[in-house]
Amino acid sequence: MVKLYYIIPYVLINSLIYVFVKDGLYYASPMFFMALRFLIGGIILLPFAKQLTLNRDIFLLSIFTTLSTSFWAYGLLYVEPSESAVLSYTMPLIAIPLSALILREKTTKTEVIGILIGFSGVVIYSLNLGIYFSLIGIVLTLINAFFWALFTVYFRKLRGFDATSVNAVQLLLGSLIFFTLSPIQFYFKYSINFLVDLLYVSVLGGGISFYLWNSMLKTERVSKVTVLSFSVPAVSTAVDELRGVNVNIGMIEGIGVMFLGILISRLEKKINKSNIVNGRFHV
Repeated sequence: MVKLYYIIPYVLINSLIYVFVKDGLYYASPMFFMALRFLIGGIILLPFAKQLTLNRDIFLLSIFTTLSTSFWAYGLLYVEPSESAVLSYTMPLIAIPLSALILREKTTKTEVIGILIGFSGVVIYSLNLGIYFSLIGIVLTLINAFFWALFTVYFRKLRGFDATSVNAVQLLLGSLIFFTLSPIQFYFKYSINFLVDLLYVSVLGGGISFYLWNSMLKTERVSKVTVLSFSVPAVSTAVDELRGVNVNIGMIEGIGVMFLGILISRLEKKINKSNIVNGRFHV
């Protein structure tokens, strides 16, 4: 079972990170902003890292993470935070087959049903975004989802390594790549607001968020962790509503379907527990 002390803070932190990144992009260009985010996040994790290791898989993990974050940040230039969250969380539909292909992990029927229902909620939500939804924002954010799925599967492959050490290398190497690319469309305007945005996305949404996500992947199959992540776009949409962003009834219906997918994906485990308690479990 995914431990609540991982999933609850992960959902809360990542439901808000879209707002802070969107705001931060007003002050800093995507590559430079993410370079600072990864550098600070990596430095924070360094004192807790047992042994820094760089091999082929960790290098690929860092590349996939950097690509995912790049497309995500550029996508946020064109879409609202909640829209970015919903599109980003098409990731489970990509991660599940990748985990079966790369890791040979098995997925239960109820998990597959839950994932498909959860994804249909994403589709319902997206169809209700209206005519002002940016095509380039959609494309960039969906590419981000693909690379996020790749680095999710690759971290699961590296579950034998210390999570903090992998995260530190992953972020520091990513920061080097981002700093190298920072001259691309560079702009920067310092303000207190930017400092707040940077601290949130670097500390909570950087080092801590990566640690929570990767810690869950160490102990649970990709399918189990990713389906629970559908909670993030739902909470992110609620945050946008509080910020005054228009959320229509169709979007709310989509969110309801996402949560239904989560509940169904957990159903088989509850049934199995009930059978054990009632003495109906057999080999």
